[in-house]
Amino acid sequence: MTSPVRDRAVRNPPVALMVMVGLPLVAALVGASCQGTSTVNNTGAGGSDPGSGGIPDDGTGGDDGVGNGTGGNTGTAGMGAGGANGVGGKTGAGGMGMGGKTAGAGGLTGAGGTVINVPSACGSTTHNLNPFGCNLAWGTNSPGGSLSAYSYLQFMSFWIGSEAKSDGTLSGCSGCTWISNQVSKVSNIVPVYYAYIIGFFGHANGLPDGNQAPNGPNLTTGGANLIRNNRAKIISMYSSYAQQTHAVWGSKPLVWLLEGDFVQYTTSTETNALSYAELAQLAEDITCAIKAAMPNAVVAINHSTWNANDVTNNFWAAMSGVNYDMAWTSGAGNANDFFTPGTTVSSYNGTTATYAYLHKITGRTILVDTSFGASATSDSWSDSGAANLNARITDGVVAINVTTPTSNYASNIAGETGLSTTCH
Repeated sequence: MTSPVRDRAVRNPPVALMVMVGLPLVAALVGASCQGTSTVNNTGAGGSDPGSGGIPDDGTGGDDGVGNGTGGNTGTAGMGAGGANGVGGKTGAGGMGMGGKTAGAGGLTGAGGTVINVPSACGSTTHNLNPFGCNLAWGTNSPGGSLSAYSYLQFMSFWIGSEAKSDGTLSGCSGCTWISNQVSKVSNIVPVYYAYIIGFFGHANGLPDGNQAPNGPNLTTGGANLIRNNRAKIISMYSSYAQQTHAVWGSKPLVWLLEGDFVQYTTSTETNALSYAELAQLAEDITCAIKAAMPNAVVAINHSTWNANDVTNNFWAAMSGVNYDMAWTSGAGNANDFFTPGTTVSSYNGTTATYAYLHKITGRTILVDTSFGASATSDSWSDSGAANLNARITDGVVAINVTTPTSNYASNIAGETGLSTTCH
């Protein structure tokens, strides 16, 4: 049996969306992190001395926010894992903040690294579970050009991050152009970003997706180390993109689907893999960077359908302290609640590979897509019938992104009547 890690459906954006738009980079460290700054003492104000290599000790963190945790002694070179877990406050001024979530993971900055400033606020902690309203929402990936013919949809998706350059700067904001020129012309459309900034940053540094180059350097082997060595730059790019987007989309919701197959950076194939705690703190800091710059942002974290049961449980347990709003994944609409046809309770991930389990373990609503590229599947949603769709709504599904719809997509949607509310 092929390993599920190698089998995973890494999302690949359409080639047309990988063309970069030459717009100026907005200064980006404002609102760049939700964690305390790293200092040269171990008093909970960032959790550790700047890292000089080596494995960080587990710190205890200040549970009550008074900053008395010991933090990790040394961060891994170039990163130190961020302050996820006992290494300083997520939101406190000067790093004294809220204390760690669990055990320390090392300092925020690596050897001589850049200190990330703490924003004054990271956005509302009230999760927006229904950014599309209370009816099952339908969408597709932006076809380019006018969207006037798509007013029957509730949202439109668009890939961002191809603007990431190898030095960690952005060449522009193609999503901003898309919103200004197309989305804003259709009043009922909610824009959805496939935010793949880490992925594209990897591409710019010679690390393609694992399914594009399975036998060479790729994101599944070098992505974690890239993150460790460029953590502040990644958060900065997210902050900058959110600032620029907020300037053109200031109040209505915009959904950010963060980093497809985000869990891959914890796998054993990675050189210097991230722990679940480190990945969770990175997710928290990216989420904070987005929401601090764009209060109308709705942030969704990806669930990889190839996860084994223990991976699913450990990943989402780590993410429980992150201020995200939704979960997103890829899957079929007619597989008896499983993500993938052919999965059963006897499968290696049969306990956790369902929409109902994802909804239960996260407590969040779910956006589902039909994936992209080689892993794209046909539309098994828009003609599956009210009984099936209502069952998926009960399982937490609130939005379906059919990425490659057929010509009868609109008529299929119109025929799906008698659907339950998605607001509970």
